[in-house]
Amino acid sequence: MNKMVALWAHPRSRSTVLERIFIERKDFQVFHEPFAHMAFSADSVIPSDEWNEQLPNTYEGIKHMLLEAKRHGNVFHKDMCYHCEEELRVDADFLSQQTNIFLIREPISSILSHHLIFPDMPLEAIGHKALYEVFCAVTKLTGKTPYVINADELANNPEEVIRKLCLYLDLEYAPQAMTWKPECPEQWKTWRSWHAAAEKSESIVAAQPVQNDMSIFDLHPKLRAYYEFHLPYFERMNALRHK
Repeated sequence: MNKMVALWAHPRSRSTVLERIFIERKDFQVFHEPFAHMAFSADSVIPSDEWNEQLPNTYEGIKHMLLEAKRHGNVFHKDMCYHCEEELRVDADFLSQQTNIFLIREPISSILSHHLIFPDMPLEAIGHKALYEVFCAVTKLTGKTPYVINADELANNPEEVIRKLCLYLDLEYAPQAMTWKPECPEQWKTWRSWHAAAEKSESIVAAQPVQNDMSIFDLHPKLRAYYEFHLPYFERMNALRHK
């Protein structure tokens, strides 16, 4: 039976570089944030690049596209839960047809990275709350704690984290997929400006130290509020991450 792996994340969580490993494996058809096409359009204020008008732009249409692809081979798709939270967390049938993986990153790092690209981001776009809501829906559906990866652990110990993930997914570890040529895969072109660092990368690299002092938000009270709102959701999921 063909596999479908869903990587649910929040913006600036290193999800794209994890996706790159599945692109390099060559045994999955990879979809990059397909549900963004129901949340945004080429005219939305969020920065985008080469908009793909061929992709469906409704929840049902996108879901059908993914399930149809699964009929023909293994599928990997990664997305932000805030793009489709309301629909996703009540769609037990769709969630049950895939293995749901969750990726989290410490909110100071993800918020500041997000702010550099899209300063007008709304509260919900930070994404930790929506991610947690879908995490809870999968927990209730399966009766088990879903697989959670901490992005800093991925960055600092990529081989160990990916080996464990492959074991969980019942996949052969593919060492050749851990490195790649610095280029923009076709899947990233709509959101290319968001993935400049990933495009230039050749592998997953160690996380840079982060100043965790809350004074970093003194010049941006809005960002402080965003951080304080989303931190509890990150902490709940981080306590349940796979070790």
